[in-house]
Amino acid sequence: MSLLVLAVALPMTGSASAQAKEARSAGVTRMHLIVEPYQAAFYLLIPEGWRTEGGMRPSGVAWNKLDLVESNIGFRATSPDGQSRFGWYPRFYFVDPAVYVRSSGGILHPALGSVMDGAWVYPAMGVADFARQIVFGRIARQELGRARLVGHFVEVPALRKLAPQVATQVQAGYVDFELEEGGKPMRGRLYTTLFTLGDSGLWSNIGTAAWIAPASRVREDSRLMEYSLRTFRLNPEWVKQATAAEIKRGAEMARVTRDINEADRRWQAERLARSSETQTEFYKVLTGQIETRDPETGKESWLPAYKHAFTDGRGNYAVTDNDSAAAQLQSGSDWRPLRIIDRNAR
Repeated sequence: MSLLVLAVALPMTGSASAQAKEARSAGVTRMHLIVEPYQAAFYLLIPEGWRTEGGMRPSGVAWNKLDLVESNIGFRATSPDGQSRFGWYPRFYFVDPAVYVRSSGGILHPALGSVMDGAWVYPAMGVADFARQIVFGRIARQELGRARLVGHFVEVPALRKLAPQVATQVQAGYVDFELEEGGKPMRGRLYTTLFTLGDSGLWSNIGTAAWIAPASRVREDSRLMEYSLRTFRLNPEWVKQATAAEIKRGAEMARVTRDINEADRRWQAERLARSSETQTEFYKVLTGQIETRDPETGKESWLPAYKHAFTDGRGNYAVTDNDSAAAQLQSGSDWRPLRIIDRNAR
């Protein structure tokens, strides 16, 4: 029987504590809410006992122009034994070297991987090449330098919404990969959205996230990590403040950055206008999560895609695929079933 309990960080007394103790003994996995520690910029659910580090912060390299026009991200959650983990990699701007060759009349020939005007010099590429050359080869070289892609790129149309409307070419989706750590086979998945900005030669990545797990337990751990990744939500108040700050800082930059700043300003405004409802739709399409409503209170909640969902009315939730377990949970306890909402039926 597989049972997953999601718990909001509320005090527990009486029967709630007893139920939690009983759940743990039955092999229940609990999830708890994590708020980004530096700016309260985002929040998500992670499995209980997993360690977190990082947040909304600069990418760590002084030349990254994107750090000057908006906040970057570097966040990771790791399982108690340190083997499974997931998180987000920073954004960067890239520029096609052909731009400098043309603009200089053939005098400038910047080397691939060098930095020009705050952007990495690389021609635009697809997600598979981005994973190999940029993530495995540069950003996460120490951790994933020996990773090998498995299968083909899988497009995820919903991820295209992360790109600004001014983007001229967009590719969004994921690639699977494998590697060995200490002689142990590992499996992983990398998501990202790549987009170009007109004929400027500029392009960028956004929403670059990955998970890694031992092959022996990839089915179980990947399910938890996929769910955690997709519970990620930006704090709307932080978005408002960050957008205003980004516009102000962007106004101080010139020349090549002027095009970049304008693209980012429009993207931030569009992201704010879409609000949390559009974000919710994006994550639902991407993950196949379930949306539930408490018939007694009318409260709606998002839960991972299991067959049955329950609440005890005190901020705790339980989900399971097992019909017998669902019947036992409902019978003679404080748990009550939640109605699963089908938006397509509206």
